[in-house]
Amino acid sequence: MAERVNPFTPSFGSVPLLFAGREQVTEDVLLGLKGNHGEPNRISLFVGPRGSGKTALLTKIASEAEPKAWISANVTAMPGMLEDIFERTQEAAIEFVETSAGSRLTGLNFSGFGFTREIIEAKQGNWRTRMNAVIDELNEQSIGLLITVDEVILDLDELRVLVATFQHFIREQKEVALLMAGLPHNVSALLQDKTISFLRRAVQHQLGVIHETHEVRETIKKTIELSGRTIQEEALNRATEATGGFPFLIQLVGYHIWRQNPNSDEISLANAQEGIHFALADMESRIFKVTERELSENDLRFLEAMLSDKESSSLADIAERLSVSMNYAGQYRLRLIEQGIIGARGRGKVGFELPFFREYLERKTGL
Repeated sequence: MAERVNPFTPSFGSVPLLFAGREQVTEDVLLGLKGNHGEPNRISLFVGPRGSGKTALLTKIASEAEPKAWISANVTAMPGMLEDIFERTQEAAIEFVETSAGSRLTGLNFSGFGFTREIIEAKQGNWRTRMNAVIDELNEQSIGLLITVDEVILDLDELRVLVATFQHFIREQKEVALLMAGLPHNVSALLQDKTISFLRRAVQHQLGVIHETHEVRETIKKTIELSGRTIQEEALNRATEATGGFPFLIQLVGYHIWRQNPNSDEISLANAQEGIHFALADMESRIFKVTERELSENDLRFLEAMLSDKESSSLADIAERLSVSMNYAGQYRLRLIEQGIIGARGRGKVGFELPFFREYLERKTGL
């Protein structure tokens, strides 16, 4: 019997067979594309820690926008981004507009049994001028342009140019939309840049842990069943709990429990337990260690000071353990909240937001 294809996709940017907990965000943005030029969701920021599904969501929305009379140009924030947007727009618009230099038949020469052609020169001008030409041709055919930018960073002048130019597209009532995604601290830094204050009016969609356990459970169960297998009830419960509601971990746990005995029609509790073990080890190397490297020494000291508490920690206790003022501790609280590692737990209290990162630090520090 041929081995069934694993339906779970724990690779960054891959669109899963089924999404958990992102239906409202997707619906809001797609409804925005159906509305008029003033729809707020046409300029949206997806904010979340590494592994929260930002890239996959951008891909999903761009794909679902196409049947709704939109084409998309999907890029990553990096040098050359503006030209990449233009080329990706040309590529996507090739069926609808004349986008590059070429030729067309202009007449026949019967005496010479030949024909004549006119060379069409590529449209010239700066980036805004060239984009205007393509967008206008698309809009004349009732087609909009959706630009998605992943991994936004502050230290990129081309990103500033894009945002500033996009503001003009909006003022000129062009059918355009801009979706951007990034890590919390990068988006925060971007929004503080005075040269692109226009972006502060964008709708922010915070992509964190999915707290609706039933949605996570159903996503795992239906993904397995749609792919021709079943899963024991207790195995499903263990797998759901092991994800902590974290989007990347949902795919990672699903992937590993599937592959333990892929030829079996049913995933057993033993398969689930073994798969969870491998998934958490994978999560440690692919998410936790990378996240830890991005933290400063004082960030780590703040987090270690939280390990003495079983659940939430008060800022006053953390400041006392670190021998610092409340204001000083508060700065690191904000930094870590922005990075999606901790979250508020009521007045003056915080707790770990990134699933199982506390346990990772406990193992690492021996606390």
